[in-house]
Amino acid sequence: MAKLGEVVIVANSPQRLSAFYRQVFELTPIAESAAHVVLSDGYVNLVLRKDSRLAPGLHAARFHVENAAALRHKLGANAQDQIADPDGNLIEVDEKEFVTAKKATPFPIRHLALYTPDPRRLASFYENNLQLREVAATDRSSIFVSDGYFNLALLFERPGEEKLGLNHFGFHVKDIEEMRDRAEKAGMPRGDKRPDRIPFAEYRLHDPEGNGIDISVKGWKA
Repeated sequence: MAKLGEVVIVANSPQRLSAFYRQVFELTPIAESAAHVVLSDGYVNLVLRKDSRLAPGLHAARFHVENAAALRHKLGANAQDQIADPDGNLIEVDEKEFVTAKKATPFPIRHLALYTPDPRRLASFYENNLQLREVAATDRSSIFVSDGYFNLALLFERPGEEKLGLNHFGFHVKDIEEMRDRAEKAGMPRGDKRPDRIPFAEYRLHDPEGNGIDISVKGWKA
């Protein structure tokens, strides 16, 4: 089974975002330059990458796999090609274990979500190619798959309702109001309550560049 190791954000200012995530979620920096910052919760990394060729926002999910060449061959990709799921969401793969912080931080990253018009098609892709398994579903046709630790949400959305593709990620926290206070002290709004029909996250925050962040005491099924 593949293991999700990194969530990648293309940032206008990696340093500014780094300061926010360090202050609010106490992520640990493990690599840092003007254009590239890697933060870690001890299990999953958050990569903040400046790239003028790409639109800012959530960019890719990076997985550790046993045999990257075999996966690329299965998907008809060459060694230098990027891999994408059927909706075009970028997947980066590496056979090397990702370097993470040695000590776990108090608020782990446990969730990544994307909007898709066909959750079942994407679920089949992730199950058949990365061996993720379905762990939950909703009456709106959304499907949640997992590597046993990390929850990947395939959220149903009709084209034109919301921008399709990678949308937000989430932290498992101990106290919602504490995290809202932390966001406010970092100069950001306190966030909005998620609809009651949402099965996992309770509140949505945003970082200084507008990337969506779910915070949840309940946590996500894995």
